[in-house]
Amino acid sequence: MSNLDSDSEFSPRKIFHVGADVGTEEALTNATEILSSALQTAYQCAEDPDSTQSPVIMALAQLIENAQMLVDAVLERDFPTAK
Repeated sequence: MSNLDSDSEFSPRKIFHVGADVGTEEALTNATEILSSALQTAYQCAEDPDSTQSPVIMALAQLIENAQMLVDAVLERDFPTAK
């Protein structure tokens, strides 16, 4: 079998690795920061007056916000902050 026939050609190579020592709270906190950056980027792109894709970008922003709410809920439930 040649390399072209191999399934590995179509399997994505992992270039980002989360270490086994990364805890749940740390992973979710970092996910929150990533989602926040993605949301800010989506809003900036949606505000471009020359964009014809603003409705699509706003839909993407809504999906990011939904994911953020899920992460926040898990963080608050499993790692409540002292108030």
